[in-house]
Formats: sequence, C-alpha cells, structure tokens
Amino acid sequence: MNAKKRGRPSKQMLQIHGKDESGTVKRAPMTLDEILGESLSVYTAQSSDQYRGQLTEMNMTDLQAHAYKVGLVPTEDRKVLMDRLVQEFSKWNSRYNATAVQAEGVKSIEDLDAHAKKILREGA
Repeated sequence: MNAKKRGRPSKQMLQIHGKDESGTVKRAPMTLDEILGESLSVYTAQSSDQYRGQLTEMNMTDLQAHAYKVGLVPTEDRKVLMDRLVQEFSKWNSRYNATAVQAEGVKSIEDLDAHAKKILREGA
C-alpha cells in the first residue's frame, strides 16, 4: 500500500528557493530613517535643485542655524554659505543614493562590455 502512494503523487510538487522573481530591484535600507520609517535626517529634499530652492526661501538666520545643524561653521556671506550647504548635501545624497544608482546600472551580464567580461572570467 505504501508503494502505491509513493508511485503516484496526488499533488504537483513545488520547488521553493530564495530567489526573488518579481523583477524589481529592491534596495536595502541604508539609513536609520529608512529602517524606522521616520524622518530623523536634517535634509528633507530629494535633489540638489530642490534643496537649493529650500535654501533660497530661508532668511540668513535660518541659513546659519541650518548650517550649524548640518555641521558647518556659519559664515556671513550668503552665497558662500549656500554653496557650502549644497556641497554638503550633494556628499550626503551621493553616499545614501549610490546603491540605487548602482543597482539600476547593469541588468545582466550581456550589458557588460568585452573588457569587463574578460575580467570576470579570470576569477572563474
């Protein structure tokens, strides 16, 4: 009787693996803000242009307070202070958004050029 049950499976067997087949690239959370789902960051802008727009709306006192919060020494010259703040924002933004840009760059091995393929074959 056991031989009959083993010989004909009543349900189709499914193989389970850990590969995500949805096709979307999910980026791992990099900051404490992303992990907690809250905004603990000093920056609320998503791009340098948006951040520059926020800075132009601030008065000089707010700019200096924001610079202090970011970790810069506030200066009296508005243009220099705004340039330094935008530069710091660009550093911060590139650090935390680098993984998203890298993940979207190459989709498959066929997208690589011949030199990159040769380098990858050397390790095999």
